[in-house]
Parts: sequence; C-alpha cells; structure tokens
Amino acid sequence: MAVFIDDSTVGLKISGVVTELHPELNKEQIKEIAHHVYHKINMIPVYEQAKQLIEEYVKDKLDYGSKD
Repeated sequence: MAVFIDDSTVGLKISGVVTELHPELNKEQIKEIAHHVYHKINMIPVYEQAKQLIEEYVKDKLDYGSKD
C-alpha cells in the first residue's frame, strides 16, 4: 500500500546543485551563481509537465475523462 505525501511541493535547492557541480567554489561564489540561476530559471515547463501527468493519472488510474 502506498504512503502518500502531505506536502506535494516540488523544490530545488539551486545552491546544492552549484556545489555538486563545482565543489571548488567558495560560499560567496555559490550564492552569486544561485542568485543568477534563480532569476533565469523557467518553471513553466515544470508546471506544464505536472498538468500533463495529472491528466494522465486521472485518465489511466482513476478512470475519469480528460478536461481537454
């Protein structure tokens, strides 16, 4: 039986990705890069992907018709 999550928020710790890719950088450089990426990242594809996956799940698993 599946254990469902209470918080369905999707998050990404950008500074963690920077550190993973470039562990040689100092804290100030990591903050600078993370700030830049934060303001440039496009979340629309994630939103659209979530909508598509929701519709697929509802149609396939819950046997409801699509809203489209």
